[in-house]
Amino acid sequence: MKYHQPYGVTDPNAGYVNGDPSVGRFGSIPPAEAIEYTQREIANLIGDVAFTPTDADMHQLAKAIQSSRLNYSTDFGTSNAYVAHLTPTPDDYYTGMEVRLKIGNSNAGDSTLACYPLAPKHIVRPDGTNLQIYDLVVGQIARFIYDGVQWVLATVNAGGSGGPIYLTAPRTYYVNVATGNDAYDGLSATVINATNGPFRTLQRAASAIEKFNLNGYNVDVYVADGGYDRVSLPAVSGAGHVYWHGNTANPTNCTISGVDTDAAIGVGGQANQMDGFSVGCSGNGALHELNGVYAGAGATVILTNFEWRACGGAQNRCVNGGQIRFSGGVWRITGGSSGNGFSPGCFVTCEQAGKFDVGPVSAPPALTITGTPAYGTSFLRSFDVGIIDFIYSSLSGGATGQRYYAATNGVINTSGGGASYVPGNVAGFQGSGGQYI
Repeated sequence: MKYHQPYGVTDPNAGYVNGDPSVGRFGSIPPAEAIEYTQREIANLIGDVAFTPTDADMHQLAKAIQSSRLNYSTDFGTSNAYVAHLTPTPDDYYTGMEVRLKIGNSNAGDSTLACYPLAPKHIVRPDGTNLQIYDLVVGQIARFIYDGVQWVLATVNAGGSGGPIYLTAPRTYYVNVATGNDAYDGLSATVINATNGPFRTLQRAASAIEKFNLNGYNVDVYVADGGYDRVSLPAVSGAGHVYWHGNTANPTNCTISGVDTDAAIGVGGQANQMDGFSVGCSGNGALHELNGVYAGAGATVILTNFEWRACGGAQNRCVNGGQIRFSGGVWRITGGSSGNGFSPGCFVTCEQAGKFDVGPVSAPPALTITGTPAYGTSFLRSFDVGIIDFIYSSLSGGATGQRYYAATNGVINTSGGGASYVPGNVAGFQGSGGQYI
């Protein structure tokens, strides 16, 4: 709507003059547009927020503005490609423009927002970085401000800023190194479209899971055969478990390999269980520990159907209250551990109240060793109140190196297996308060 000057006046900005017959002054003649268009503009705004115009309420315009409905919409898009339908339909994007959107699908990463029928624009976090998974959560009302180039998410949801998202049902993710993409949502075993399909890396799945409070529910991660890079398992909160499913029948087909890192599998929290994987770690031992599985600071993991390949450091290392439990199934060692200046050459080393055990005790698994792997320190090492409970039902194959080392109140319990029970070809050592049972 534009300004309409008095009828018959050429100046487009001319003001209106009141008539006064007492002094012979003619008043301005208002054109029809000045009256009609003003009413229609106000009535349209009232109608755009779904109010019914009425003469019974002289505050409808104020209430319409107060409702804030002009910039609110439910989501008409998909995950990562959000669409708002505003009333009235916008002709363009304007710097400072605000949209509040009730999210219809949680995002899986980088995303866009379109105000129909306009083209989509990129969304960034307040710090200018791309959105991360679950910055937008289904059911959330998100606030976006246009900066002249892109949308800025005014407030990052709790999960995106470090607070947990509470699960309300079990959740399943899929990882496939051959067909997956970390830009997908990880919720489908096969690729469905540009946003729906499996993750490519284990770490992408772990990053998605770490935002959750399990809230009494479990998360299952199904990992297709293939070779995967290292992973730091998520330290989630709340009651529940995170189950990682590899190839349970043949762990060799689902490998996790660390290169120039402290561990191929770093354990976080106490909820993770892994079944059907082969682990190894290599690289520069002058800079990295090169462990296979590492549990520290009270973290716990349960392993089932596992294979250990060669590692530059310990194949299993438990420190500072960390715990690794092997619970049965395939138990295979195909490579040894040379050790380095940061981590010893052991199959298992426990220190500072770290613990490794094998269970269930009622039916211990069979241990298979192939290729006579060598251990630079000892097959088992426990010191500084570390605990190792090491039992098997049968042993196939052997290793070279010292069998065990127990010192400074470290305990190695074989349930009376004897001095030659632990693999190796050099006698074990027990001293300085260490116990070998």
